[in-house]
Amino acid sequence: MKILYGLIYLMDPVMHFWYIFLPCCLIAAVVSHHFMKKHEKLWSLLCGVPMLVYAVFLIRGHYSGDIGRTVYRYAAFGIVALLIMLLGLAVYMKRSFKAYTVMTSLFSVVILLLNIVSIWAIYLEPNVTDCSHLGWTESFEGAVDALEKYYVLNDWKEIDHEKIREELIPKVREAEKNNDEDAYIYALYELKYEFADGHVAVRGDIPARQRALAKYAGNDYGFSMFRTKDGEIIAILVDDNSDCYAQGIRNGTVITGWNGVPIEEAAAEVKCIDWQYEFQTIENIRIAQPIFLAGLGGDKVSVTCIDASGKEKTAELSSEGDYIHRRTKALSILFATDVTGTQNYSTSMLTDNVGYLRITEEEYSQDQFFITKCTLSGYSEEIYNDLNTRLGEMKAQGMDRLIIDVRNNDGGNGYESRTVASMFTDDPVPYYLALPVNGEYKVVTGSKAIETQGTWKDLPVVVLINGQTCSAGEEIPNYLKNSENVTIMGNTTTWGDVQGTGGVAVLTDSKYEIHFPITPTVGEDGLPTVDTKADRKSRLAPDYMIEYSKEEVVKLFDDPKADMVLEETIDHINKQ
Repeated sequence: MKILYGLIYLMDPVMHFWYIFLPCCLIAAVVSHHFMKKHEKLWSLLCGVPMLVYAVFLIRGHYSGDIGRTVYRYAAFGIVALLIMLLGLAVYMKRSFKAYTVMTSLFSVVILLLNIVSIWAIYLEPNVTDCSHLGWTESFEGAVDALEKYYVLNDWKEIDHEKIREELIPKVREAEKNNDEDAYIYALYELKYEFADGHVAVRGDIPARQRALAKYAGNDYGFSMFRTKDGEIIAILVDDNSDCYAQGIRNGTVITGWNGVPIEEAAAEVKCIDWQYEFQTIENIRIAQPIFLAGLGGDKVSVTCIDASGKEKTAELSSEGDYIHRRTKALSILFATDVTGTQNYSTSMLTDNVGYLRITEEEYSQDQFFITKCTLSGYSEEIYNDLNTRLGEMKAQGMDRLIIDVRNNDGGNGYESRTVASMFTDDPVPYYLALPVNGEYKVVTGSKAIETQGTWKDLPVVVLINGQTCSAGEEIPNYLKNSENVTIMGNTTTWGDVQGTGGVAVLTDSKYEIHFPITPTVGEDGLPTVDTKADRKSRLAPDYMIEYSKEEVVKLFDDPKADMVLEETIDHINKQ
């Protein structure tokens, strides 16, 4: 019952109304029948009131531009209202009051419970704020209001909603005045950026979002930039046919200024906003800022660099097109997206003694019964048995150490990360259902200890992460970070966000939506497990950070098919 209460508690007021209104109507109908036996016609008519209320609600409360959402969220309530109306009709037609009352009650309970499960387990939208009937500015204001009321980490991250309103609402108002959809979309992404939370997401019209962010990525001047481990910002991905190449900029050229501003100062002002890649932690933002800066300028930009003779000079460069393609290429190489696309939960031997487990997402099965069962227990015996068997087979082949690769992991189900992590540690692997109550996180229930925990606790393990290791994928390194046999390793920190999703603000005509977390993921101390605080500093930094010299940076971006991170990880684990 605690879990059921929690699931309903986190829903929006409209859902609360229906879950209270309809059962009360049914109870009132049953009770009032005893007193209205002499007025059964009137009683039968009153049984149609819930259906009338439902019809009026649909007329006023449907989602503009999205009939599908209206159906899957509210159809169950219409069915229950219809059942109550049919109860009145049956009694009017002299059918058995008791029999039809029992049937109506049973069917209503089942339908409402199934609706709760489907809203949470299938659609993941228990809390929806409908701003679909409003214009851009009003719907944006409604989204900010919803975030202020329901976003689960407002206090933890010290979100300044008034500052957000002051800075972004005028931009949206100007975009609406000029009918500038690109500016409107970018303002939505700026709103998302303020929360430093990858689960705060902009959804809807993919081509339009790609177009807008491509526009705001800026102009291509023939190269991108990256910071070395020595702190120098150097040119990468230089186009041999570009003007910058003709003016002496090569891969590895040190860049010292951008439009007359020292390069570090210019990079520090950049917001890393992208359609595909996420940047929440200050560590990952700092790594990415030079890449984003390389497109920011007008038709012309002044670039100060150190030339081949060691002297500082300034090149005046003209735009050669859109920068989005070069920026996307740089980010895809940084995060090795071309070389980490192995099948989910795949295992193999990398060398004679190094085993490899690749997890691309915590979605071992899409079967809803399997997901519901494992979610309630917080553990999956099926996943444990499968992996334990395969690890045993690799051990028989000579495996004496293991790399668990969760780079670019899309996240998924928390019970999966808990199951995997428990195999490699004796440390607690907590799994709690909590609710946000008055700025604190109240644990409703916690899962029991795992009997099979620590099966492979003596095996040296490296968990390989990057800046796109997200959500449930981050829980694996988080659970294992204090284990003596485990090293967390990567060329960036993780996403920095593990909270549950479930909140949605539907904007004008349902074309765009803001999704956000409403359920907390907490540890034994009752605090959020991974998510950054207001300072955006990572709380899950690698034990071993892979950084690059100038020569290594040039090599990294010159050969995108090579997995330098994995190569260094193999060298490192063999030295343990």
